[in-house]
Amino acid sequence: MKFSSRLLILLSVILIVIIILNAIPLIRREWASFAPGKLTSDSTRTPSQTLTMATSPNMITVNGQQWGNRTCYIGATEGSSRFNIADLEDLGINSYHMYGGMSRWEAQDDSSVYGSPTIAQIKANPNVINWRWWDTIMTNPPNGSDYSWEPPPRWLGNTRTLFSELQTAHIRIILTLRNRDDQHNPVWSPDPPQTIADWNEWWEHVFATVYWLDVRNNYGVTDFEIHNEPNVPGQGWLPEATETQYYTLAKYTDDAISYVFHTYLPGHSYHVYAPATSNSSWPMDVLHNIPQYFDSMDTHAYGDFRYGVERVHNWMNQAGYAQEPLWVTEWGSYDHQYASEPFGINLINDMIYGSSPGNDYVYGSNVFSLYDFSTNTTGLIDSEGNRRVDYYAMRMGIQALQGCRPTYQSITSNKNLLAITTIDKNKNVYLLVTNQTSSTSYTVHVNLSALLIQASGIMWQYDNSHLDMIVGKPSLENGNVSLTIPVSGAILVKFLHSLG
Repeated sequence: MKFSSRLLILLSVILIVIIILNAIPLIRREWASFAPGKLTSDSTRTPSQTLTMATSPNMITVNGQQWGNRTCYIGATEGSSRFNIADLEDLGINSYHMYGGMSRWEAQDDSSVYGSPTIAQIKANPNVINWRWWDTIMTNPPNGSDYSWEPPPRWLGNTRTLFSELQTAHIRIILTLRNRDDQHNPVWSPDPPQTIADWNEWWEHVFATVYWLDVRNNYGVTDFEIHNEPNVPGQGWLPEATETQYYTLAKYTDDAISYVFHTYLPGHSYHVYAPATSNSSWPMDVLHNIPQYFDSMDTHAYGDFRYGVERVHNWMNQAGYAQEPLWVTEWGSYDHQYASEPFGINLINDMIYGSSPGNDYVYGSNVFSLYDFSTNTTGLIDSEGNRRVDYYAMRMGIQALQGCRPTYQSITSNKNLLAITTIDKNKNVYLLVTNQTSSTSYTVHVNLSALLIQASGIMWQYDNSHLDMIVGKPSLENGNVSLTIPVSGAILVKFLHSLG
């Protein structure tokens, strides 16, 4: 009997201890809620893979003084598998980067005599050029495609259709001029040009391209890029040619373009882009060695977009060209990443940086690429016309960040959130916010009172369940509104300008 009583007492004590131990976390949380300035146990927990909603205050404060301007031109590079002007208009782009050059329009020498006609002969009479060749290649290309220089699948159509539809849509064309492409074609072309006959051929090709587009026709192409990534082996310049030889190529290219505009299109402006390189010091070098042959700094930025842009700006500042425009004519990815919502957030963040002032600012950019090249899945749109998920991230960013309009600094209290505010020509206010985390969505309190007090809004959302879709109509009250930013996602709110 005594043994049973003792056993009963021991079991009772053990049960009480278990109850107290289980109650300790609850007691700590309850006590923390009454203790100002103390962190709860949840706030110090290592984030799990499950989705959570942050409960701590998250603020976005919008400054009322103009910060800078949106990027003026946001566009895309072409892709050989498709072209549909409806895609470009839906995406909202206002520039299109195209790869011209000898492989596209002069796969064989347009003259029966190499090195003829000479530069002097062309200047004396442009009709010495074989215009029948140019009219034919631009109207009836091989295999029915202006992309005959790329493997199938190819878009079926000619140069005239491409340029006329882009012109009608008011989309600015940036046209690469190159003697050889990334497949080192055409093989007849000098690589690099060195002899007088070589330079006659190259000067004639550039002259004929510009003259055909803008004099014989009226497509209004005024932006020309000198080669494409000449610093990258395999892109048609290195290793056969050198950086110093590129300077000579730039001289002849600029001279031919300049001659067309000054002689046949007086009063029309044009722009020459260089050096169109990726991850190199060539931008610094051309600023010091050949600034007279181009007027638009041109770089490619893969990987760390912000670092690449800031580095080139620093070189421009040091060389005394701080006010000149900086174009990023290729950026994004060539590694098949456009089916990922988190990568879509990277794209939007890079566009936000590009619309920020100072050394982050980008005058114009072209994401690589709008369509797939052949079967290489590099495009925002595949060869069948299906739009990959990051197409919608680009579309959201473009709506808020294109067109040279004013921007306003938007300071976030959370390092995982990035925000910017802009105003369009109709005085509508756009707030764009991204969330870089893959596990936590955030409710944020936004203070827009420096710009607006009362306004109705339309909200778009981008995440794994919403591809730039309208999800609500928030109202701004006394300059404030609360919004939820989804995991690996973004929201865009357009607050409508009241005429009253």
